[in-house]
Amino acid sequence: MDSRELSEWMAFTRYYEALPDSWAETGLMVSAMLAPYSPKGKAPKASDFIPLEKPPQHESQAAEVIRELARQLGLLGQ
Repeated sequence: MDSRELSEWMAFTRYYEALPDSWAETGLMVSAMLAPYSPKGKAPKASDFIPLEKPPQHESQAAEVIRELARQLGLLGQ
């Protein structure tokens, strides 16, 4: 995507219609589907199904995350 296409998408989103948030839509659908099967007053919220991602703050933290994933996948020795 070049800068012109990015500018077009940004203008479209700002002035016509925001692009849908698939995580929010899915969370809302799942919480609505589970509500009848949940105890009264304890139905899950849509936000319960939206992953929270916190990017690593430093290169060493990113490297640690990658090492941990590799260990979990069995690519590194225990």
